[in-house]
Formats: sequence, structure tokens, C-alpha cells
Amino acid sequence: MDVLSNEKYLIARAKESTDPYKAKAWIIAAKTLFPNDFGVQFEAYEIEKNANNFEEAAKCLSYIVMTFHGAHQTPTSLLNEISLMTNALRIPEGSTTPEQEFYVKMFQYISYEVQHQILLLTAAHSNNNLDHCRLIFLLLKRFPQAISTHAPRLLETLIQNVGIPSFKEMLFNEAIPLVYNRVPELAPKLVHRLMAVCFEYYLNQMLNEMDDKARTVPECWRKIFEILDFCGKILKWEPFLLYKKSWSKDVYWQKIIHIYNLDPFRSTESKQILFCSTIVFVLSLQEYIAHSKLRSKDGTNETEVILVETLKDLVSDLSHRPRDNVLEIPHILVNPPVNADAPNCLIACHSCWQLLHANDVIQTDFAQLLLCIPQLSSWVQKFLNDLYVLLEKHEEAATLLQASNLATMSPLEKSVRQFALTLAKGPITGLLFEQIGTVLKHLAHAPNGGSYLENVSQAPTTRVLMLIPLSKRAILHYLVQTLIAVLKPKLIEQECGNSVLGNLLVLSQLNWPHESSTVEIIFEIIKSRRQFSYLLFTNYIINGEIIEEFMHLWIHATDVKLELAMPQQSLATGARRIGTRGADKGVKEDFKQIIRQQIARSNDDVDELILQFLQQQQLTLMQNVFDT
Repeated sequence: MDVLSNEKYLIARAKESTDPYKAKAWIIAAKTLFPNDFGVQFEAYEIEKNANNFEEAAKCLSYIVMTFHGAHQTPTSLLNEISLMTNALRIPEGSTTPEQEFYVKMFQYISYEVQHQILLLTAAHSNNNLDHCRLIFLLLKRFPQAISTHAPRLLETLIQNVGIPSFKEMLFNEAIPLVYNRVPELAPKLVHRLMAVCFEYYLNQMLNEMDDKARTVPECWRKIFEILDFCGKILKWEPFLLYKKSWSKDVYWQKIIHIYNLDPFRSTESKQILFCSTIVFVLSLQEYIAHSKLRSKDGTNETEVILVETLKDLVSDLSHRPRDNVLEIPHILVNPPVNADAPNCLIACHSCWQLLHANDVIQTDFAQLLLCIPQLSSWVQKFLNDLYVLLEKHEEAATLLQASNLATMSPLEKSVRQFALTLAKGPITGLLFEQIGTVLKHLAHAPNGGSYLENVSQAPTTRVLMLIPLSKRAILHYLVQTLIAVLKPKLIEQECGNSVLGNLLVLSQLNWPHESSTVEIIFEIIKSRRQFSYLLFTNYIINGEIIEEFMHLWIHATDVKLELAMPQQSLATGARRIGTRGADKGVKEDFKQIIRQQIARSNDDVDELILQFLQQQQLTLMQNVFDT
């Protein structure tokens, strides 16, 4: 009988024995005679396993693994047994079958070295990438010291397959938390790819989470900044900052500049500059967009907020304003309820945008990062519209407005932006009045209510911008203040007509007493001229204080001639003449009747009144401006 037959004979005798002690004796003899025979050793393991002897089975399996794992071809029965064990190890506690429970308990009696080898052996013979990754996770969770060895390959596999949901879930829910506090050595390209993938994942999570944005948004930003910090540690970057919601965006921007200045070559091609600037750009952009949407109290409506020029240079020819080569960031006024931090967010966006367009390399990398997140396109479109206003890039702004459509911009927003752009470019022409007409046409679709603009007066000589909500009241106020700013310079002209004075009185009623000083100037002019004719008085003058001023003129300035109604209304008044009391009495009664009529209207909706005035008197206003 040859050697092989002897081995089989001993194994057979062990198997056929009904007495477990005799079977064990046969197999001990076989193990002693043939220590390097896999069949003998595996049969010894099977006997202990069937006897439910965890500790002895663990010893047998350990010997087999350490003896035969390096063979040219690992025996199939060993691989199958190890596979059953690793599958059992992955099952949550309490959900295992009795057989699986045996494997779990037996594994506890196996030394760390052999456990490590078992998991490596299983992973090496896995033909499925996902299964391989799961096995490596099992290995790394039990042997954290192996992270430096196995994490690079694991992360590379997960990142390469990140488009598959199961791989993506494993990367973010298991891999990153596992290696975060044990920074492995990774190739720079893999780290850059990891950073890009994480940036895309958490931004998409933030953009798609609609139920609990108050919690989700800060949490996503915290994770993005943590991943940036993690990648920075791997690549030995200058430490950046972690996310703090309360911090000003300028804090982050100053840190970027600090990092940039540390490089003796001032290279904007640095991947750290790319990622830091992109993250701060999108953070600032996200907050700017949030501040640019005013939600109604019931949460059903949103009102957009846009950036426009203030009304400061209308006295002069705007088209000839000197422009420096170096941009001086203008002051940006905020009209409540717009968040006061909105200008800081916009300026931080501009600073990062400028740095990220310093050369073709960083610009291309930046574009690729943004293209991975399609939802950002509408944010960037909004930002560019306001950026071109900030930078006085009128031609670019006009081109972008021309290319906009209903999907990206409402007709109301487009018309207001075009009006503001024409105003900024100057000089004042008939086109501005055409655009006022277009704005008025779309104003019916603006959200009702809102507040008048607090910061809309003529600004100092330095350039000032303002953020205004696209509510009906705010837009109407913006149009009215524009017309007041255009017409007020005419008050110092000798030939300033009554129509200009009267129309300014009408316009000054909106947001009273904001323009009360203008009204005072107009009445001084009327007194000095001793005459005033405005036949639209009964149509549009309803402000109590303005009406009271006319009554004061009638009573005390007896030499002022007032003509405030059409002839058929019988209100032509002149300086009183002594001896004509009867005629005087009739005129007084007519005047009192008109005054009572206007006072009765003092509670009318001023917004609607001014809206009608702009619609009905557009041609007259244009004639006032151009003295025709």
C-alpha cells in the first residue's frame, strides 16, 4: 500500500468510527504520520467542527491556513470554509444561524495573525470588486494597524466605482470614517480624486435634501471642510480652517491669501489653492443665493433679490465716468429684509472667482469641479448677472441677459435688470422709458406687499450698489426714485415747467415723507413764481401734507395764482381783489370742494395710484426729462 493509500485509509477509519474518541485517535495518528497532508488536517478540523468544539476547531483551521495558504493553488474546500466564516462574520449579531454562530465563536479562538491571513486569503480569491472591498473592510475593522497597507487599494477601488451606489455608500459610510483618524499614505492624484468625489457627493446631498435644510446644510459643509483637512494632512499642505457657520467669509479668504503667499512662486496651479478657493466660492455662493431669496411667512412664495446701481450719477453723463484699471469694490447697500451678510458673500465669491480664473490650468480644473454638479449652474448664472453689475461689465451683462430664458430668469427680473443696466450705462435716453413700460407690464406678476427701499436715495460721489427684492412695492419705489433723481436737477433751472413740479409732487407721495425735502423746495419755487398750474392735481395728489400745504398757500399767500383743475371743474383762482366778495366766495367754495374731495381720497392705495400715474403719464414724464 502506497503513502497516499495509507492517508486515505486512516481518514476512512476515522470517518466510519461511531465512537468519537476512536475517531479522534485515528485522526491524531494520521496527523502525526502525515503532518503536511491537507486531507488529513482538514478531516481533523471537520471532526472538531462537528463536535462543536470551538477551540480545537480553531487550532486545526489555524494550522491548515498557515501551512497551506501559500500553496500554488489553495484547496477549494479550504476556500469554501473560509468563505462561510467570513460571511458569518459580516452578519449582524443576533441574526446568525446556529452554523454561522459556530464560525463566529470559533473565529474568536483564532490568533490575530491567522485571522489576518484568513481575511487576506478570502479577499485575494474574491472575483467580485464589491465583495473584495467588504472583505478588506472586515480586515481593517479588526486590524486597524493594516490600514496603511490596504487603505490605498481599497480607496482606489471605491473611487473608481463611485458611480455605483453600493460602492458610493461604502466609501462615504465606511471607508472615510475608518481611515479619517489614521491618515494613510496615498498618491497625490488619488487624494485629489478623493477630494473631488467628496466635494461632489456632499454638495449633491445638500442640494437634494429638501426636508431639513437647517440641519443638512451645515452638516454637509462641516464634512467638506473635514475632508479638505484630511486630504491636506496626507499631502502635507498648510493647514486650512474647519467650518464654522458664524465665521465671516473674509476669514476664509484671508487664509487662502496666506496660503497663496507662502508659495514663493505664487502658483495658482496649486491643487490646494484650487480646492480651498472652490470650496469657499461655493460656500459663499450658497449663502448668497440663500440671502437672495426671500420666503413669505407661510413659505409658499419666494421673492428674488438682485444687485443694481444706486441713483447717484444721473445729474452727469454716466457714459463718461472715469474708470480705473484696478477695481475698487463699491459699497453695497442692503434693503431689509435682505440679510446684511449678503454683500460679504458676494464679494467673497468675486475674490475666489478671480483667483480661480488666474490661468487656463486652474480655470479648467475649477470648471470640471462645477460641471459635476449640474444644480450649481443656476446659482452661477445668478452670480454672474450680479458680478457683471459689480464689475461694471455692461456688455457682458447685456449678453448674459440676452441669453437668459424663462428657465433661468423670470420676465420681471429680466426687465428690471435691463432697466438697471441701461441706467448704469447712461446717458438717459428714450430707451430707459421704454424699459420702464416693460417693467410696469410685468409688475402685475410681482409678489404683493413687501417694503419700500430704505437705501435708494442719491449716494455720495463714490460708486454704491444696492440689493433690492423683486417685490411689487420695491420695484415701484426703484422706478419712482429713478424718475425723481432724473427730474430733481431741473428744479435749479430757471425754465423748470409746472409739469415737472407737479409730476415731482405726485412721485414724492410714494414712501412719504422720504421726499418731503423735495416737496419743500417745490413749494418755495411756487411761492417765488407766484403762480402754479397743474391740471392733474385732482387725479393724482392725495397726500394729506401736500394738500395742507396748498391750503396754506391759498389762505396765506394771497398773491399766488393756483390753477389745479380743468376749466369745467370751475377752479381757476387768482389773487383776490377787494370789492369782489361774491366772485371770491364762489372761487373759495370750488377750492374747498376740491380739497375735500382730495382729502377724502387720502387713504387710497398710494402704490396703485403711482402705478396708474406711471402708466398713463409716461409720455409726459419723458417730455419733462428731455424738455420737449
